Amino acid sequence: MPAGHKKERGSELIEIFRFIYSAVFWVFICFSSIIIHAVSCVVALFIRDEDKKKLFYQKAAILWGSLILKVSLIRVKVSGLENIPRDTNVIYAPNHQSYIDIFILLKYLPFPFKFIIMRKLFKVPLIGYHITKAGFPSLDRKDRKKSIKTIHKIIDLLKAGRSFIIFVEGKLTLDGNINEFRRGASIIIQRSRKPVIPIAIDGTFSILPKGAWKLKIPGEVKVTIGKPVYFEDHYDTINKESSMEVGRKLRDIVTELKG
Repeated sequence: MPAGHKKERGSELIEIFRFIYSAVFWVFICFSSIIIHAVSCVVALFIRDEDKKKLFYQKAAILWGSLILKVSLIRVKVSGLENIPRDTNVIYAPNHQSYIDIFILLKYLPFPFKFIIMRKLFKVPLIGYHITKAGFPSLDRKDRKKSIKTIHKIIDLLKAGRSFIIFVEGKLTLDGNINEFRRGASIIIQRSRKPVIPIAIDGTFSILPKGAWKLKIPGEVKVTIGKPVYFEDHYDTINKESSMEVGRKLRDIVTELKG
């Protein structure tokens, strides 16, 4: 068989493998979601304290994300975990390349923490119910009043000692590049005065970009966690200009971490 035909045949086999594996991967996500959801609901019936119940649902989400990542054939290299302070709560600020980012952060970041979730995920069967029970808030850009109310709630929780993960771009990237950071995230940073942990995720876009369902596997992902950042110069003056400046500075830091 000519070399060109062998190469073409090899590409076809790889594409068939991607198709079959991706189908199995999504079936596993559905199956694991059903099982973990069912077990969580039953166990939660015996937990009286609401805060403890939310923590339990968060732990279940971490188990779910870890299992999915384990079967994904994705190799993840994480550096900088030592930069996360253990004596205070923080705001994690990662870029957002793919839905796979969620599974990675669930597995590797120290518990406890809450995600600020995209509004449309709350409409996904089972998952929407679970993240609601876990107390994960959502910022709805289409409803300004609701977003402002949610921002105040997040700030109060940060001041009370909770940690949050905020995808500061506000949405998935369409080309793998880091988008501008949303002003809402900057306001949360300014008003809470909590340390920000910049996180650069690189590689998930090539594995599963927005709109795709077939995974490009095996794949490698690099996660770089930076040192805590404070924005003291912008704590006392909160306006559009200062908030945009916080976003620009933080974006520069994450972009540099990504390399």
